[in-house]
Amino acid sequence: MAGISIFEVGPRDGIQNLKHEVKTADKIELVRLLEDAGLTDIEVTSFVHPKRVPNMADAEGVFTAVRMNTSNTVKHSVLVPNKRGIDRAKAVGATNFNIFFSPNSNFNHENYGLTLEQILAGYEDALEGVATSAVRVYISMAFGGCIEELQAAVEAGLRFGDKIVLCDTEGTASPFDIALALDIAYDLTRNIAMHFHAGRHLWANIDTAYLHGVREYDSSIGGLGGCVFMPKSGGNLATEDLVAWAEKMNIPCAVRGEALKPAIELAHRIKNPTLRIALGNRVRETKGRIIRAVKR
Repeated sequence: MAGISIFEVGPRDGIQNLKHEVKTADKIELVRLLEDAGLTDIEVTSFVHPKRVPNMADAEGVFTAVRMNTSNTVKHSVLVPNKRGIDRAKAVGATNFNIFFSPNSNFNHENYGLTLEQILAGYEDALEGVATSAVRVYISMAFGGCIEELQAAVEAGLRFGDKIVLCDTEGTASPFDIALALDIAYDLTRNIAMHFHAGRHLWANIDTAYLHGVREYDSSIGGLGGCVFMPKSGGNLATEDLVAWAEKMNIPCAVRGEALKPAIELAHRIKNPTLRIALGNRVRETKGRIIRAVKR
């Protein structure tokens, strides 16, 4: 069986929509644990407006720390929505960029407040001089819409980046949708990756994508995340579940499930910080009851 590669999005896509503030140190540690587990492509943060996505307000600090404490074998990328974001990212040494837009006009309005044509014009300016090999292009809400609009979005994306990532943003795609979208995209490029959110057909969709030749998949440790501007968006495909699927199918993926455990534990603590406090309180209460009983 042909192997797959995993593009880890937990430190950015997994954290961005959490309602509580995540400590910068925890974000940096999460990246370190993911690297220790063998992941070599990691989306570290996003250079978006901090008022729009408060948990990405420390992007400069996170990226700088990660870049200083890692090996050259790991590729770190960042999400950038516009020229301001790209300029901020470049200032701290980022060289790999992820951009996004959609054939769906509602998505573009919710995320950008712009039309697709306006978004593309902005990226034309922002990415001037950036090699297409350094850009991944996310096509959000890629499935279930107009065929011609998806084709036009993929064509536009190839002006900016070599890699096209088709996204099931709301987790509503079916295997038929996956196969149809791939047929359209493959007419333009074979360099396709997939970004899945939890949904009814998740595993059938992954099987379909693999059988249609897709060999790169986004995933998020602990299943963290979802689209911050799409309320119906489910959590991301969990990295540990993708690895388990690959192991079950005897598909090489260069990452062992056992090695992911420390990162999974931290991801769960990041997602549920109050759970850790509650458990600590219950332990202390139990100890107190035992001590009082012994004193009697």
